[in-house]
Amino acid sequence: MNPRAIAKLRRTFIAIAMASFCVVIAFMGIATLVSNIAAIRQQANDTIDAIMDAGGQMPAEANYHNGLYHEEANYGLRFFVVYFDEEGRVANVDISHVALVDVSSAMQMAESASDPKVQVGLTQAGSFFYKEGPTDAGSMVVFLDCSFQLSNMAQVVSSTLLLSVVAVIITLFSVMFFSRRAIRPEVESARRQQRFMTNASHELKTPIAVIRANTEVTEMISGETEWTKSTLAQVDRLEGLVRDLMTIVRGAERGAEEQELADVDVSSTVAAAVESFRSVAQQSDVGLESSLSTGVSVRGSTASIEQLTCLLVDNAIKYCDAGGSVSVRLSPAMIGRGFTLVVSNDFAEGSDVDYQRFFDRFYREDESHENQQGYGIGLSVAESICKRYHGSIKASWKAGRITFTCVLRDA
Repeated sequence: MNPRAIAKLRRTFIAIAMASFCVVIAFMGIATLVSNIAAIRQQANDTIDAIMDAGGQMPAEANYHNGLYHEEANYGLRFFVVYFDEEGRVANVDISHVALVDVSSAMQMAESASDPKVQVGLTQAGSFFYKEGPTDAGSMVVFLDCSFQLSNMAQVVSSTLLLSVVAVIITLFSVMFFSRRAIRPEVESARRQQRFMTNASHELKTPIAVIRANTEVTEMISGETEWTKSTLAQVDRLEGLVRDLMTIVRGAERGAEEQELADVDVSSTVAAAVESFRSVAQQSDVGLESSLSTGVSVRGSTASIEQLTCLLVDNAIKYCDAGGSVSVRLSPAMIGRGFTLVVSNDFAEGSDVDYQRFFDRFYREDESHENQQGYGIGLSVAESICKRYHGSIKASWKAGRITFTCVLRDA
């Protein structure tokens, strides 16, 4: 994993951690709000029941339910009572315990609230709870002013929101700080690994070239033998490994350098990359055909588009059946800027292949093709390029042909 991938993983972790924290905070806030509302409603209901038990007057301590109140609480009660006769007409209005409501307002509120089915509800902008109950001469509706409790709840809610925002900000900076410190060794390790692969690839070139030269001189002097052929075959394998290591290094370097993006002529870039493999395809007894739409462009890097095309075409030629053909198709995206690149080749023995593992680094499914070289790195690099372009790559097999489909959009 290169430093850029590690940084992306860190951002993903921060996003998941903060989303989880926000969900917990929201749940706690909603639970607090619901519990406060339930407590206020229950308190209002018990108080109204006590007032009704006292005949619509200030209740005595003995009339409070569950022992939740005492006589001192009476001095904080603000309520009014409207009495109805048996025919539903207003018989009396008692507003001696409230100063916010006059007789006409009390009658209007009581008439709109007079419904035996309603037990407790809010009216007058949510500051009153009311409840209707029977009397000897008809019924009564008791309105209890709970503006003080609702105001306190509103302050609790606003304080909770403020504290939640502060907590989220503090948590965000804390997670960013500690996650940066946590991944610092991994980033440094990835950089050291990248430097090692770069140095190793360059250092291996010289001894490999010397071994090849010495072996070829030996063949010129003593003729080709089984041992020189084996030596040259192993040199070819080492050169392939070095090329694959350089491919990984170049892919990581390009991924880190692609900060300044520009419009890329994908049509001409893909055409040039395909054309460079004409001779390789002929030497491998493989046909190479292309169908490329013109005018396809994307915001990104010419080098990465060229690298992706070369990796897929090179892989198709290596694994194509002898006498088969490789097809390259390019088409623009149906919606937005982007394109689809499809590379396919004949591969008769591909019905039992695990295509999900094709993009695992160093994975190689088939060893039977003589013209294949490499160590299963190219497709892994191709997948990383597609991800940088917010796209995808997938492999499929049908009717004796294996197909790689890449969908890329603006980087």
